[in-house]
Amino acid sequence: MKISNIIRKTIGNKLAALNFTYEHLNNTWFFTRVVNGFKEKIQIDKSYWTENAIRITFMTESESVYSFYFIDGSKIDKFHYYEDEESLRDIFITLGKIIDEHALKWFEKLQKFVEVNNLNFKDEKSLKTIEALLSSEPTEENVLLSSYFLGEFFIHTLDGEWYYDQNYGPSIKNIGGISSFNRRPYKISNSFASNPQNNSIINHYQAITGTVKNLQGNRK
Repeated sequence: MKISNIIRKTIGNKLAALNFTYEHLNNTWFFTRVVNGFKEKIQIDKSYWTENAIRITFMTESESVYSFYFIDGSKIDKFHYYEDEESLRDIFITLGKIIDEHALKWFEKLQKFVEVNNLNFKDEKSLKTIEALLSSEPTEENVLLSSYFLGEFFIHTLDGEWYYDQNYGPSIKNIGGISSFNRRPYKISNSFASNPQNNSIINHYQAITGTVKNLQGNRK
């Protein structure tokens, strides 16, 4: 039986019930949905280099983790190995448990952060809320979630798109539609949390806005 058929008949049925749409391209299978404006994706890749090996990745627009993160806490890119159809099915049974017990909660994290803190992706007042939160509770989780919000704020107000920076993680590129104008939201959030007296997320954003306007004006 082809991998595509096994995927559709096992994990595919579960994800269809959760409103994920299915796509298949070469050795990659995608399940995608949008919840309250947030894109969530589960990607399954078959290794081109190793036989009988697949990788499973959970992604939002701003973050990605591999399936082993939910199994053993590992953030390393690792593959699941199978020997036959039965062992391949077992992998997707495990994936179903991961989705039920962990992944759906992980997907919801940023949404809850936005709702609990009454944040708005287009209202600059929300940046003040982020500053107040990081000043009073500069935890790693708050820094991380603030950086995801900040990245989405850039996209909603200035345009741009997420990409993965090997050194700084999820980052924003082509801000304002300007090629190679990139910023690293995590670095901005972390710098503020480390020294709020001498940093300002709002001033940083306003400086970026000014740069976008100048660069866009020069192109006209």
